[in-house]
Amino acid sequence: MNTRSTESIPSPRWAWIVPVATVFLSSLCIMVLELVAGRLIARHVGSSLYTWTSVIGIVLSGIAAGNYAGGRLADRFPPKETLSAIFLIASANCLLIPLLNNRVGGLESLRDLDWPVRIALHVFLVFFAPSCLLGMISPVAAKMAIVLGQRLGRTIGSVYSWGAIGSILGTFLTGYLLIAKMGTTAVLLAVAVVLLLMALAYGGSSLLPYLWTGVLLAVLTATWAPFPLARTVGERLGFREHGSASVFFQDESEYSFIRVEDVIETPGLRSMTLDYLVHAYVDMQDPDRLHYDYERIYAGVTVEAVASHHPAGSPRALFLGGGGYVFPRWFLRRYPNGHGEVVEIDPQVTRAAIEAFGLEADTPIRIVHLDARNRVDELYDRARKGEAVGKFDLVYNDAFNHYSPPFHLTTLEYVRKLRALMSDDSVFLANTIDIFRSGRFLGAMINTVEQVFPYVYTFCTSPGGPTDEDERDTFVVAGSTRLLPVQQLDYLKYSAALLSPRDTALLRRRSGGLVLTDDYAPVDNLLTPVIRLVEKR
Repeated sequence: MNTRSTESIPSPRWAWIVPVATVFLSSLCIMVLELVAGRLIARHVGSSLYTWTSVIGIVLSGIAAGNYAGGRLADRFPPKETLSAIFLIASANCLLIPLLNNRVGGLESLRDLDWPVRIALHVFLVFFAPSCLLGMISPVAAKMAIVLGQRLGRTIGSVYSWGAIGSILGTFLTGYLLIAKMGTTAVLLAVAVVLLLMALAYGGSSLLPYLWTGVLLAVLTATWAPFPLARTVGERLGFREHGSASVFFQDESEYSFIRVEDVIETPGLRSMTLDYLVHAYVDMQDPDRLHYDYERIYAGVTVEAVASHHPAGSPRALFLGGGGYVFPRWFLRRYPNGHGEVVEIDPQVTRAAIEAFGLEADTPIRIVHLDARNRVDELYDRARKGEAVGKFDLVYNDAFNHYSPPFHLTTLEYVRKLRALMSDDSVFLANTIDIFRSGRFLGAMINTVEQVFPYVYTFCTSPGGPTDEDERDTFVVAGSTRLLPVQQLDYLKYSAALLSPRDTALLRRRSGGLVLTDDYAPVDNLLTPVIRLVEKR
């Protein structure tokens, strides 16, 4: 028996570096692609638990399918030519992603599907193929490494190890640096270039990689060249945002794609869109005009609370979530002797408000760029150490991502820390999106706030009160340290209604008595009926 038939053929000592480096780069590119996937589809379906679950699951499925197919290819074809072809096709596929993403995002047929199914199908149609192609590389490169390697176990271990290191580096590099410095479009193009270089390295004698080099150069020109034809082609390919005279700000941050533009139907009105959801409106001719109904409820409750609790007119307010800085600016114009602190996680949102919404660069508003929970924890810890951090009389919880708030800004532990930072005569207000007929999230919010504040009021933005029709509404849950003069509120003026004790009891039953905690706060699941209803319209 030929005992050497199952062993690798002796080769230069360091020859294994080439296939290992190949696996390292391909794994790095896969993780870059995965993080970019979450950012790109957010413009069409938002960013939620369902989004990232679909991205991770579909990309892993693509890798698994690619590993299987790559193993079959490794047994049938020479590794060098196979790797060149895979890298070339993967490079081409990267350039299709923006175009496919926009086309799939606009498909009417997907809007009739259940919301989680729609997200998963969107991710599958756009990102399964490139994930599969990149997944093919590892087994082919591993076969090459085994042929070149001195010891089978050590060679396979090196391939797996460097593949994992590439994935880790790709994750941190993309999350912390690439998207923030380059944006998703440039990152995708960079991946396409890297994959092309690998195709050239493995198949330099073939004509196809050089032809594709010309195509890629043309796409790069269409993406960044200043002349009109390049802009038109770049927009059609999805690598350039559509320009317009009505757009006043447009940029991509670490957290979302931000766009401020005129609302064509209403002269003087501008909107701020984060990814694909409008988060703020500002009337440039009348900045005191509050566009959203829940903001008018905030205003009404604020006026009555300040009049009864702080007649001197110098309240201290904490705004968790800046958005367009609409309500904080209203607050300080109404109470010029007051103090306002805004906690906004994204500095680019603040820059957009300054450049396109008229927020003063030297605004008297104290602005802290930090996650709201981190800021609350920071103030709480400082207060426990005896520092004079100042008590807040009014706290506004207004941080939404898509149609749901970050879960850690809804929990009992979070509300308790906020209460510790508030004065003895204070009010906590949280805008809460839900459908009254479902009411699971709204009921859970009421249950949670009732654990901390002795007086809890719930307002809806329908003057006639809530109904069991399939209508999304923005409710405001208000927790107060003492009785609020809610009977004096001009409900007609503020387009609001106070939920009755019967309505509140019904919501408690519909929520199953759930109190949201850091350990269990299934916000996205509770709001599934809302998202499903909105996306079908």
